[in-house]
Amino acid sequence: MNVCIIYHSETGNTRHVAQHIATACDGKLIDITDRGSYNRLTRFLVQCKMAMGEEKTEIEPASIDVSGYDQLVFGSPVWAFKPTPAIHAAIDALKGCEGKKATAFCTHGGKPGQTAEVFQKWIEARGMKCVGNANLHQNDIENEKKTKELVSVVIKDLPSA
Repeated sequence: MNVCIIYHSETGNTRHVAQHIATACDGKLIDITDRGSYNRLTRFLVQCKMAMGEEKTEIEPASIDVSGYDQLVFGSPVWAFKPTPAIHAAIDALKGCEGKKATAFCTHGGKPGQTAEVFQKWIEARGMKCVGNANLHQNDIENEKKTKELVSVVIKDLPSA
């Protein structure tokens, strides 16, 4: 079974977890880049406001064909207690996702807030079935046991796990 891990990472924490998931299930990684124009000083504030409003931003790649994959995994940092505008845009940019199972995970410095619920809403709005959610605090990124626990939660419903 083919698994595609689509993630957005600003600091590298979400990328780190996505790489562990890809290794565990032999999945394909797609790194989403936020292409929005932001002032260096206000970047975080603008993006948090966009996250609160569940807005989308311009991303690269602009279109993502997942028709050749059996299952999808989405990853995002938490901004303002929600997934980022970039991962929202990525879910919206999917081609061939209808009817697929999807799992989501987030990395956070505080609390995950509404991230799981928002991920589920976005996933199901695109015709996918959300089969799981997991989160990892930034202090546990280098904790091998905690990372393995998150990976096991994410891959438990994957066909190749």
